[in-house]
Amino acid sequence: MKTLVINLSHRKDRLDKFKQNNADFISYDVLKAVDGYDVSYTNLQTMGFDTDHEWIDPILNTSLTKGEVGCFLSHWKAWKQCIKLNEPVLVLEDDAVVTEDFSYDELYKLRRQGYNFVYLGWKEMEESIPIDDKFVKPVYPYWGLAYMITPESAKILTESKPNIIPVDEYLPQKIEKLNVVAYKENIIVPRDRKDGGSNINPTNRYDYFLDFNTHVLTVATNEKKAKKLFASAEKLNVKITNLGKGVKWQGGTMEGQGGGHKINLVKEYLEDKRDNDVVLFLDGYDTFLTDHTDEIISRYIQFFHKLIFSSERFCWPVEGLASELRAKNEDINTPYQYLNSGMYIGRVGELKKLFAEPLENHDDDQLYVQKQYLKGECDIVCDVEGYIFNTHEPQISKKNGQLFNPVTKCYSCAYHGNGGEDAKTILNNIYERFFGDPVIAYTQTNKFDILSDDMILIDFMSTDMCKKMISLSEKHTFKSLSYDKVKGQELRLKEFGLWEELEEHWNTHIYPIVSEFWTPCHMWGMRDAFLIKYEMDKQKDLPLHNDASLVTGSVKLNDDYQGGELEFPRQKFSNKDIPIGKCILFPGQVTHGHLSTPITEGTKYSLTIWSQRYSGDNI
Repeated sequence: MKTLVINLSHRKDRLDKFKQNNADFISYDVLKAVDGYDVSYTNLQTMGFDTDHEWIDPILNTSLTKGEVGCFLSHWKAWKQCIKLNEPVLVLEDDAVVTEDFSYDELYKLRRQGYNFVYLGWKEMEESIPIDDKFVKPVYPYWGLAYMITPESAKILTESKPNIIPVDEYLPQKIEKLNVVAYKENIIVPRDRKDGGSNINPTNRYDYFLDFNTHVLTVATNEKKAKKLFASAEKLNVKITNLGKGVKWQGGTMEGQGGGHKINLVKEYLEDKRDNDVVLFLDGYDTFLTDHTDEIISRYIQFFHKLIFSSERFCWPVEGLASELRAKNEDINTPYQYLNSGMYIGRVGELKKLFAEPLENHDDDQLYVQKQYLKGECDIVCDVEGYIFNTHEPQISKKNGQLFNPVTKCYSCAYHGNGGEDAKTILNNIYERFFGDPVIAYTQTNKFDILSDDMILIDFMSTDMCKKMISLSEKHTFKSLSYDKVKGQELRLKEFGLWEELEEHWNTHIYPIVSEFWTPCHMWGMRDAFLIKYEMDKQKDLPLHNDASLVTGSVKLNDDYQGGELEFPRQKFSNKDIPIGKCILFPGQVTHGHLSTPITEGTKYSLTIWSQRYSGDNI
C-alpha cells in the first residue's frame, strides 16, 4: 500500500520532522501540496471549483483561509492519485506521527472486510457507534490527519467538484456514502503544533481566501475633475472603472439634491456580475485613495456585513431624518452618525437588492440609500469610526504614512471631501500631503556617527532644504511661549504646517536610530519641534540649560553668522565644525546641559527637536 505524505515544498522543516518521527515505521512518497497563497479566485474557477460563500468557521467565526483552500486541493490531489493508482492509499499530513500500534496488515484486513475509508488519526465531534474493543463507526469525525482511502471511496469524494470548505468538514458530509471505520484510539497522532507551525490557521487578516472579484467603480463624466482620485489610484496600483466615461450627466448640478444617475449607472454595470463579487464605489470629483485595495478588502471582511457605507457629521439632504438615522447608530460614540453615499463597499447581490426600486436620474442618491437603510431590508452598516472611509473631517491628517482621524483614532483608506470651500481646502491639503511634493524633504538614513559621550550625528537635511525652511519661517512670527523657562525667539513647526512631515520622518527614520543607540531606554514619539532665531538686536544667545526632552535633536540651518556656537561644557564639545543640515542627537534632561554663545554678527537659525519623556508627553 502506498503512503502519500502531503507537504508544501517550502516547508522542508515539517518534512524533516516527519522523517525524524516516522522513519522506523513506514516508507512513503511525498505529495506536493497546493499552496493556497498561490491560488487566486480566478485560478480556482479555472480549475472548476468554487468556495462555499456562506461558510463560516463555527468556532472562530471567520471565513475560509488561504491555507484551508490549499489543504482541500491537496487532499483532492491525493484522492485523484488513488484513483490513478487503482489501489488503496494511506494519506498523511506532514505533522502526523505514526505510533508502534500501526500495521499495514491490519489496514488490508479492514479493506477485505468491506471498509473503503479508515480513520487512523481523528477527532470525535459526536459520539461514535461501537463496533468492538478497537474500532468504532464515526458519526461526525474531524481532521484529515491520517486516513486510508480506496479507489471506490476516492471516486465518491470526487464525483463532482464541490463548493470548497475545510477538508475536515467536507469528509463528514460524505460519510453516509462511504463505508467508514475508525480506530477507537488513534494509532497516528498529530505532532505538537509548537514543533513547527501550520499553514492552515490564519496569523493575520491577509490569510483569508478572497472568493470574489473586486470591482472599483466611480462616475466621472468629466475625468479632469476626478484627477485626484485617478492619480491616487495609479500611485497605489488600483484599477478604477469609470462608469461616467463618454456619458452625458443627467443627475443635476449637485449643488442641491441629485445624483440618482450614479446609482442607475452602477445598477446597469451590476446586471451581469456575480452576486458574490464585491464593489468598491468612490465619488469621482471629491475623493481619493490612501491605501491599496487589499487593505480595504481585508478591513471590509472584518465587518461581517454585506454593505458598508461611509458616514458623516451632518444629516443631508433631509434634516428630518436625523433622529431616525442617529437611532441606527445610538450605541456608537462618534460624531459620524449619518449615512453618506459617496463611498461604499459591498456584495453585488446585496447592491442589486438595495438598488432594486426605480430611481430617476435627477433624484437624490443619498436620500434614496438613507431611506433603504432605514427600512432595514438590506444588510447595511455605517463606517462610523472611519475604519475604511473618512468623510470631511477638519482635523484629518497624515500620520505614520497613513490617513489619520484624531477624533476616532482610526487610520482610514479613502477620503471624501464633500461640502463647501472649507471642505475642498482640507481635501486639497491632505491630498498634497500624500501625493504632492514634500514641502521639506528630509534625508533618509539608518547610519550615525558617534561624536562624544552619548552624542551622535546623522544626516538630516540638505543645504537647500535648510535655506527653504528659513525662508518659510520668515513668513511667520517668532516668539517666546509663556511657559518657557528659557526664553527665546521661537517658531513651532505646528504653526507653519511642517509638523506632520517631520513627525513621520522621526518615526520612520530617527526613532530606529535612537532606539538602537540608547537601548534599553524606551523611546516614544516627538514632543515638540521649533526653530530658534538669534539676532544682534533681539536674542543673541541662550543660557546653560537642559531640555524637557528624552532625546534632543539640534540642526544648524545656516552658518553665515559669527559666534552663536552650541556648546556642551560637560562634554567639552561644540557644533562649530558641524556642517549645515546635520543633526546632533543627545540626552536632553540631565547630563547634557548646553548653551548658545552670543552671536557677534549676522542672524542664526537652528532647528530643535524634542522627543517625549513618557507616553503621551505632548505640548
